[in-house]
Amino acid sequence: MASRIELLKFGRMMIAVLLMGFMIQALVFLPGAQSNVLENLALHGAIEMAGSIVSAMVAYLLLRLNAIKEGSSYNYRIAAALLAISFLDGLHAIQPPGNAFVWLHSAATGLGGLLFAMVWLPTGSIARVLKYWPAIAALSAGMFGAYSFLQPEHLPLMIVAENFTPSAVTLNVGGGILFGLAAIKLFLSYKTSGKTEDLLFFFQCLMLAFAAIMFKESRIWDLTWWGWHLQRLAGYAVALWLVVKVANGIEEKTLVANRLLSFQVEERKRIEEQLRIAATTFETHEGIMITDAYANIIRVNNAFETITGYRAEEVLGKNPRMLSSGRHDKAFFASMWKGLRNDGVWSGEVWDRNKAGGVYPKDVTITAVKDETGKTTQYVSIFSDISERKKAEEEIFNLAFYDALTQLPNRRLLRDRLNTALAASQREKKFGALIFLDLDNFKTLNDTMGHDAGDALLIEVARRLSSVVREIDTVARLGGDEFVVLIVNAHSNEEEAAQHIAHLAEKIRTVLTMPYPIMGGTHFSSPSIGVCLFHGTNEPVEELIKRADMAMYQAKSSGRNRVQFFDPVMQQAVACRIALESDLRQALVEQQFQLHYQVQMDKEVRPVGAEALIRWVHPARGMVSPAEFIPIAEETALILEIGKWVLETACQQLEKWSHDPLTQHLVLAVNISAQQFKQEHFVETVAGIIGRFSIVPSQLKLELTEGVVLGDVDSVIEKMLAIRHVLGLTLSLDDFGTGYSSLSYLKRLPLDQIKIDQSFIRDLTTDPNDAMMIKTIIDMAENFGLNVIAEGVENEHQLQHLQEIGCMAYQGYYFSKPVPAEQFYALMKKFVGEAGQLN
Repeated sequence: MASRIELLKFGRMMIAVLLMGFMIQALVFLPGAQSNVLENLALHGAIEMAGSIVSAMVAYLLLRLNAIKEGSSYNYRIAAALLAISFLDGLHAIQPPGNAFVWLHSAATGLGGLLFAMVWLPTGSIARVLKYWPAIAALSAGMFGAYSFLQPEHLPLMIVAENFTPSAVTLNVGGGILFGLAAIKLFLSYKTSGKTEDLLFFFQCLMLAFAAIMFKESRIWDLTWWGWHLQRLAGYAVALWLVVKVANGIEEKTLVANRLLSFQVEERKRIEEQLRIAATTFETHEGIMITDAYANIIRVNNAFETITGYRAEEVLGKNPRMLSSGRHDKAFFASMWKGLRNDGVWSGEVWDRNKAGGVYPKDVTITAVKDETGKTTQYVSIFSDISERKKAEEEIFNLAFYDALTQLPNRRLLRDRLNTALAASQREKKFGALIFLDLDNFKTLNDTMGHDAGDALLIEVARRLSSVVREIDTVARLGGDEFVVLIVNAHSNEEEAAQHIAHLAEKIRTVLTMPYPIMGGTHFSSPSIGVCLFHGTNEPVEELIKRADMAMYQAKSSGRNRVQFFDPVMQQAVACRIALESDLRQALVEQQFQLHYQVQMDKEVRPVGAEALIRWVHPARGMVSPAEFIPIAEETALILEIGKWVLETACQQLEKWSHDPLTQHLVLAVNISAQQFKQEHFVETVAGIIGRFSIVPSQLKLELTEGVVLGDVDSVIEKMLAIRHVLGLTLSLDDFGTGYSSLSYLKRLPLDQIKIDQSFIRDLTTDPNDAMMIKTIIDMAENFGLNVIAEGVENEHQLQHLQEIGCMAYQGYYFSKPVPAEQFYALMKKFVGEAGQLN
């Protein structure tokens, strides 16, 4: 390729030639200038023949360059144009002055310009015939030439009394315009492709265009005539210089490539010599694999084939990753390659996969082979199969740390893991636990059915225990029918940790009381379970095991098949909690829940609605406070079933009220828990319940706590919008003012109402701060277009104060405590009667 400096120099030279042509042409306009200053047919013929030969040479070189994807972006089209010009200009050069003389020149200009202008045609539309264009152009030019020689009398009149006819001028000027169009396209192509060849052919077309257009101002042999001939010759010189420079560049590239190839051949010979030397130690009992610098396998020995099962021809040219077992992650291999790059060698243990699919361990050393420049040329891997060694090590480890029958950790490994767990508990400030269990009446099974039956039971117990704990926990067998479960990271709060462990211990007890299929029959067993919590490293390992053992014996002495905590106080708390949870599950089945209704009043102290509140009437405990059972329901997910029951029962009550003029206007508020609201299909569930009872949607109000909106606020808002605008329900934010997030979310949530928490109402008349807070909440709610209801109104003074500061609705014991539906109806009659008396 021509360098930019050479291109600029040559461009300036061509512009100088072009300007010289213009200067010569301009002389003809001087007063007294002779019209025929140089009538020399031989010189003209030499110029034209030189241009013809140059055009043919350039066309040929372009076709050769196209074969190696060099040259211009339009090699075929430019070659076709140059062939046509060459043929016709050559015939023109040997003609005497006359009509045919001018005709052949004009035809060369017109046809050449037309073929050059073909660069505007999209390549895709002519791709199939593009390679035939040079032949077609040469044939077309030949036909023009043959016609000119065979039928000269039928040629268009080109010259009269040494003046060119309009036909001659039209052909030349038209060709000049076409050359100009081609120049534009070539310049645009250069801007896109960056090929300097396109730019140089742009210069050629520009020169040919100027020469063709100046034709109309000239006469044969005058200065203008010779001026545009000089410009045409410069245009041909541009093309010749370009092709010669391209050819020289290709020759230089070829020389460089040959030198590089020669160097590579010599380097290859040197490497092969090194490999021949290494071959003397190649065939050993250890596997050897050699790869090139790109990790492609180039040679393996017989031991490699024996160990991996692959023949040499199956692995040559492939990457060693084909042997990967999948046991090592990216970090492992990154460390390996880092060692090879930094130290030139890496040793370690690797798990590979053989041809049969078996995974095996190998001890491997990989060495990087470098040349004299320090560049890595090969990698040599020497390895041996260490499966037998690993198997022996594993057997020794298992005998030392695992129970031979159940394959569970033994006492020694349990002590080690317990020490680790105590240190972690100290560091992370979390409780853990030891669960010690003994199988009830195990000796009877051994005595009646034999030790094989006893062993089968112990193996199944081990399997069941392992299935109910986490991977980070440990199940161990101490001996006989005694097992210990080590639980880590239970909870940072002691009571919560105790509850978690109690649930797990109960789960273990339940799993181990299921029937055991043993030796063709069914055996029933149960465990006695002792639990001991630990926190930090305050107690030694043996003391903790002893305490768990003592708790287990306490469980056994209390009737077997039960869970006993070491701490008597904690045991009592856990027992109460478990009993309450069990009763709570039964309450749903036995329909022990009721809904009570607390009236809500408007600012005129008229009933406008009620809040549905759940009550649990236990057959033995009596009325159980929601403060006791709702937290348990939320922890065990029973809240979902309870919440659905509340919603269905409330809608059923609304449907009943809709038929009575006394209650048909009431809006019923139902509390929705965070877990319930966040269910994926909560909106659809509510829609189904509304449809089933055919209630007016606007008379059902869902009360949400701030816990609902914490987290994914956008998702919560989307669901609230669906409830409010699609289903037509109203939404209220419960306990407003008690959480840190209320104010920040209030402006975004699609609410209808906020409920001021009763903690603000309690001291309203005595604490100015509470009064100010309530006033601020009411003003803010009005700005957002929200309704405000105050709960916990217990006396007339509170009501009057709330009315004075603009509260819009009220709820509390001052009006009525929550009552069953029948009493609520009677209460409504009372309110209506009182209102009638006032009126």
